[in-house]
Amino acid sequence: MTMKLAFIGLGNMGLPMARNLVKANYEVYGVNRSKAKEDAFVNAGGKAGRSAAELAQDVDVLMTCLPMPADVEKVFLGDDGVIPNGRKGLILIDFSTVSPDLNRKIAASAEEAGMFFLDAPVSGGTVGAEQGTLSVMVGGEKAVFDQVLPILEVVGKNIYHVGATGSGNVVKLINQLMVGIHTQAASEAMVLGEAMGVSKETLHQILSASFAQSRIYDRHYTQFVQKNAFEPGFALNLLHKDMTLLESMAQESGTPIPLGSYAGTMLASAKAGGFGDKDMSSMYLYNKERASVKTERKYFAVFLPMKDAEKSQIYRPQHLAFLEEQRNAGRLFANGRFADGGGGLVVYIAQNEEEVKSWVEQDPYIVQGARSYEIHEWDLVKGHLF
Repeated sequence: MTMKLAFIGLGNMGLPMARNLVKANYEVYGVNRSKAKEDAFVNAGGKAGRSAAELAQDVDVLMTCLPMPADVEKVFLGDDGVIPNGRKGLILIDFSTVSPDLNRKIAASAEEAGMFFLDAPVSGGTVGAEQGTLSVMVGGEKAVFDQVLPILEVVGKNIYHVGATGSGNVVKLINQLMVGIHTQAASEAMVLGEAMGVSKETLHQILSASFAQSRIYDRHYTQFVQKNAFEPGFALNLLHKDMTLLESMAQESGTPIPLGSYAGTMLASAKAGGFGDKDMSSMYLYNKERASVKTERKYFAVFLPMKDAEKSQIYRPQHLAFLEEQRNAGRLFANGRFADGGGGLVVYIAQNEEEVKSWVEQDPYIVQGARSYEIHEWDLVKGHLF
């Protein structure tokens, strides 16, 4: 008997993946926040109109493809989510890019509930999703992987069982490390070539036949820069999110990634500059803008000396949540606290001190009187990574 499937997240990637499963004669139920996407899925032969909780009681395999880690956690672990409401034996596959730690957290809850979980992030973009040629990197039990392999072979061409839960996203984030670096390198190359009087077309033709060739350069130039159209296939916001997850993973492992950190900083700066909703290839536009105005965003170190230790303890969760908001907005470069407990340090990316001050004065530590603050422009030793 053919498996009954559910697919949650019918976005730029999820919708074509779910459509391909319908074309392969699976019975597929789609769920999406935007009902217009559900309607598009129904028009392609899919089914809709049921909640994730309902489907978790009825289908054999439930898949997700969602933009942010918080979305993934809510869908799987929220009160109205899949695991609290699902049936024993349900197989869960998450195609999203999240942290390996979140994968393991979801897998542990699934196991406790008698379910099975695979992390299966994908690479190949919207073209790969449409054509069913994605690379799929899977972490989890091999026996479960083997059971759903026919489903995975519908959405992807290159299917890999990497290892234990979370290992799929380890590989995906390393992939994104190189995507981020190549995106910045291709952007700088195109801008520099133009500045030196070489057309982007000529440069692409020559470099694509040389050791500088890369799939990212080819994608960015032929699909976006050449057409001067930057509607997102993969939004810069999402690449920034992935690079943030990557940095956390690298820090936890004690592995320096200086080029990755620089690429992440540039993405954060571009996001803060208004490019977040454009395709990641718009890093070319951001680098061109920087070159034209001959200015760079500045770094400001904000010292947060201890003022009230008790309040600092009370408001620490709110402070950290505030910093996460700043990080997601592309404003935060780094943060930490002094080992002696005397205070902390936050480094912002901004155009001027007034901009930084407006952010700092919204910090719960400052609002509640737990800390005082000092703002200093910080020389990041521009041009040197080591």
